[in-house]
Parts: sequence; C-alpha cells; structure tokens
Amino acid sequence: MQSLSFQKKKMKILKMSLILFVIFQLTSCMDRIIINDDNRTYINFPIEKHLELKKLVKYKFGNIRQIIAVDSTLILKNHGGQGYNLYNYSLKTLKFSKPYIKRGKDVKQILGSANIGIFNNSLFLNDFTAKKMMILNKNNMIDDSSNLKIKEFSFKGNRYYRSLLIDKLQSICTGSEKSKFKIQIIDLPTGKIIQEFGMLKKRPNDIPLHIITNASLTETFFNSKRKKIVLAYIHTDVIEIFNIDTKKRISLKGPEFFDIEFKNYQNRWFETEKTRVAFIGGSVTDKFIYLLYSGKYFSHINAFKSKYVFVYDWNLKPIKKIKLNMEVSHISISNDDKTLYSFDEKRKYINYVKLN
Repeated sequence: MQSLSFQKKKMKILKMSLILFVIFQLTSCMDRIIINDDNRTYINFPIEKHLELKKLVKYKFGNIRQIIAVDSTLILKNHGGQGYNLYNYSLKTLKFSKPYIKRGKDVKQILGSANIGIFNNSLFLNDFTAKKMMILNKNNMIDDSSNLKIKEFSFKGNRYYRSLLIDKLQSICTGSEKSKFKIQIIDLPTGKIIQEFGMLKKRPNDIPLHIITNASLTETFFNSKRKKIVLAYIHTDVIEIFNIDTKKRISLKGPEFFDIEFKNYQNRWFETEKTRVAFIGGSVTDKFIYLLYSGKYFSHINAFKSKYVFVYDWNLKPIKKIKLNMEVSHISISNDDKTLYSFDEKRKYINYVKLN
C-alpha cells in the first residue's frame, strides 16, 4: 500500500497540474490584439430605417457570393453552377450573359476568387488560392463576355485576403500572412511590395504572424476619387480609413465595443465561446460607406448573415442604420446611392430595395 505522505504528494502534483492546465486554457483564450488606442466611439445612429427587399430575378446558376452594380449591369460572382466564376445581369434587357472566367488553375482561369471589383474601366478578380490578380476591360466584358482580353499578374507567392486595383498597374492588399503591416501596395508587373503601412497598436509577441492575420482580417474597400481605403474588421466592431497618399488614419469603434477573441491551438487560429463577428461585407460610393454588420457570436449558425446595414460618411460619422426584412450575406449599392442589391440564398432570387 502507498504511504499517506506519498498519496498527499501525488494529490498535490495532480492539483498543481490541474491549476497549470486551467491557467494555460485561460491564457490561450485571452490573447489580445489592439487595433489602435485612439478610436472615436458611438452607440446609436441618428436615423433608423426599415426596408423590405423585393424580388428582382430568379438565379439558376448556383449561389452568388458578391454583386457589383455598375452602369446598368449587375456583375455576379458565382459559386457552384457550371464551373464559371462570373455572370452579368442586364437591368436594361433583363437577361443574363453567358458565364465567363472558368474555375481552374490554368492561365485565364480563377481557382479561388476572394473578391472582385471595378476600377475605372477595369474589372479585377483577386485569386486568393492561386495568388494572382486578373484584370479585364469592363466595357468589353459587359458588351460581350465571350470575347475577353485578360491580363494576369502574379503576387509572387504572397496570398492576400483582399486585393483591390488602385490604378492600372498597382493594387492595394490586406490580410497578408507574412507582414506585420495591415496594408500593402503591390507593383503588379513585378509582384513586389512597394509600400507597407498601418500597424496594430498591440499584438501578442508569442503568437505566430499568420494567426494574428487571421484574427484581424478586414473587409476592405477603396474609393479612387478620395484615395481612401476602408478597413472594416471582421472580429471587432472597429472601422479604419487610411489616406493612401498621406497614410493618415481615422478610426471608429462601436456600437457594441467588443474586442477580438481567439486562441492559438497547435499553431492555428481558433475561435472561443466569446469570438464574435462584426462586419461581413459592404459597398462604398463617393458619398457613403455601407457596411453589413452581424454582431453575432461565431458559433451561431448564421453568424455571417445579417439584416443590418450601417451607413457612414467618409469622416466616419454615423449616418443611419438600415434594417432589412431578411438576413443576407452581402450587399451592393448603386453608384447613385439609390438602390441596394443582394441575394436570397434560400429562395435563389436577386433582390433589391430603393434607399430613397
């Protein structure tokens, strides 16, 4: 039989092990990222509106992951369907185009389209998986999607969560897993980073950079007229605007004031029971910034869907809060700020609502 002193010693070791385990779990769930320490704050919007989305047209080609409203055309980033990435829908003829840009890893194909956008007369696609950007002539694409002139630029092994065209030969990128900076400007012909700016105020020193990046991802938008980039954080209700010339920044936090919560387990990012989802999509015009806001916990089955659209001006002044009649995963706003478009995944309809 074991002596009483030996049993006490064993219990003491077990107790200490349990304490150390609890401490480890607590510290792993308490990793903190501070975006910055000079946020303006707000709680309420001066105006709240309830709007009802209406059916525009049935979509039979899969699911839509992003809509771009340009001129009299909706550019639709497709998921599923016939193995193509894009369709157009004409608001004039009320017809869909032929699909274009095949899904694949070859030249002139897109393997994993993270985001699309319009810059002047160019349509661009960020291929997150193949680490490249594809650029098409917007007018040619709208007139005849079967006869396209395509340019491709490699990011030289770098992967960016969001990449936006900012002139003919440069893109601005966020979500790099290899940089301590939030934003990179890329020279597209060479794939080289020519500028980096925007650093987190505080990040845990013992957490790998790729985990920090995953924890602090943003939905990213660019206004070419104002030369400003918007970072709307996915896991904290913080918005930043950077001037890409001066690098000056303004920042807003609210309305619920929750921080980024995550844990590092086996060198990977994981959510905790406190991890929440903030901004999940949006659209910008020359007048306003429109952001789709969740606020739900990550574990919620529809965490990346929402009824709420927050509207701000370009000084991050809260303008109004819109409540839609259904939850959506993305929105697009017409350039004249008159119409909001989205997609109902359950009923497979492109929807719209007039904002004024």
